[in-house]
Amino acid sequence: MTRILAGSAAGQGLVILAYPLLSRIYDPADFGLLIVFSAVVSMAGVLSTASLEAAVPLPVDDRDAAAVAWAAVASVVLTAALTAVVGVLAGPWIADLLGVPALAGFWWLVALTVLVLGSYLVFSEWMVRERSYGALGRRNLLQGVGQVCTQLGLGAAGVRPVGLLLGLGAGRLLGIGGLVSRAGLLHQPRPSLAAMKSIVGRYRRFPLVASWSKLLNTAGLEAPLLIISAVYGDARAGLLGLTIRVIGGPAAIIGQAVYQVFNGEASARVRAPGTVLAPFVRGSVLRLLAIGVVPATVLVAFGPGLFAVVFGAQWREAGQFAQVLAVAYLAQFAIAPVSQTLFLLERQGLQLVWDSSRLVLTAGGPVVCGLVGASISTAVLVLAIGHVACYGLLYVLCIRAAQTSDRAGDKRDR
Repeated sequence: MTRILAGSAAGQGLVILAYPLLSRIYDPADFGLLIVFSAVVSMAGVLSTASLEAAVPLPVDDRDAAAVAWAAVASVVLTAALTAVVGVLAGPWIADLLGVPALAGFWWLVALTVLVLGSYLVFSEWMVRERSYGALGRRNLLQGVGQVCTQLGLGAAGVRPVGLLLGLGAGRLLGIGGLVSRAGLLHQPRPSLAAMKSIVGRYRRFPLVASWSKLLNTAGLEAPLLIISAVYGDARAGLLGLTIRVIGGPAAIIGQAVYQVFNGEASARVRAPGTVLAPFVRGSVLRLLAIGVVPATVLVAFGPGLFAVVFGAQWREAGQFAQVLAVAYLAQFAIAPVSQTLFLLERQGLQLVWDSSRLVLTAGGPVVCGLVGASISTAVLVLAIGHVACYGLLYVLCIRAAQTSDRAGDKRDR
């Protein structure tokens, strides 16, 4: 875990250090386009793997695991192609609906980034299976380097706003390079089509249930931002976007590193007889809360002033958003990494119910605020409240599922 966190800290540290420069190169409208672009790519990227990457750590035999992984890659390629077709047929209409007409000119980049992101997810899960935490640490470092160099370099050259958008895919692409090793997926024997079909049938609940659950999960994060962009405009969405990048970015990268360690260790506990899972879930959440509470407190106390000094006076309002969202992102930081508990215990149906509820709560609030003409500050506050409530519920569901599994294991051992 130390190697992953070190790589995450270095890579995300570069990203954080770049924001004061990026906020002076790109304006709030550019960041608004980035937020919408990221939301579309994230939702398509998560759906692209059909959630088969989540099954990669589970098979005992590496040949079965490779078959699952390559089936996921095939799904990624198909989804990227379909995304490009959607862009040709409906790209301008979608961009206008989301309040960022400029997005229509970058739909080709949406499709390419979906291809990179989906592949990145599959290769990462293979390294989780192998417990190759050093490779995961290198991935996190290289991801930050690729993103920062692309966004700063192209921005300084006047290539705006495409520099911001290209940075997402460039970072993930360089991160994939950090995952290539002798034990990696590329060096496994290629499975036959029959083997892929058979193993997908074994783990069919992942594409049939878990994929939609993951899409709803991502939509719960991204849909509110799309709604705010459509209702309040791209400049306000850009202010909120910087806020989320600054406070959510480090939390997401570190949380993802912890998630991958948790996934590897928890899946080993699920496979091994005589082990318990609930105390591991509880301890992971408590440790993450202890790490995240200090920065959250600083944001609540000094958010607007910090943002104005660090990013420029025009970003003070973003600091006000940070004050409101600090506790919400602390909850996400502490609880999201253990959400894989439900997938590992094959409780995809329960996860789907939670994801659906979360989408309604987090997206419904900004929709209502827009309909009644409430200010964006009120919309962000309502979003934060829904966020905290949903992650509290997720923790309860994970703990109860783990306790049920532990009790069943005790009975089998007897």
